[in-house]
Amino acid sequence: MSALVEALVAAQAELPCAIGKDAEGQIGTRKYGYLTLDKLIAETRPILQKHGLTIMQWPMYDKRGEDGAMPVLRTVIKHVSGEYAAHSMPLYLTDKTMQGLGAAITYARRYAWQSVLGIAAEDDTDGPAPTPTEEVPF
Repeated sequence: MSALVEALVAAQAELPCAIGKDAEGQIGTRKYGYLTLDKLIAETRPILQKHGLTIMQWPMYDKRGEDGAMPVLRTVIKHVSGEYAAHSMPLYLTDKTMQGLGAAITYARRYAWQSVLGIAAEDDTDGPAPTPTEEVPF
């Protein structure tokens, strides 16, 4: 077994399966709770460091997209041995401003961080399911 996998298995044995939501948002008239990126990092980073792991994330462009360059978030989990695993996920922008890009990066960072560690927020979704006539906010 690789050093990265061994460290990740050990870290996951100490990490919580779910982390409680610590903030509230609103879509239309519906309020929902969500786990902030700050809390997610604060709850997991000490355990990752204990096992020689770090997560690095940054936005970049993937030039392999059908329509040219597409913004993506690159997430890398790395072990002190030098072994790492990496993946890029698309950043979907509804608002093509810096604020819209920032929101997409924050959402993607939280989802990727949780996913690489196998951690869930308390519920399956980040907000309430939209009604058939309600537009999904992404």
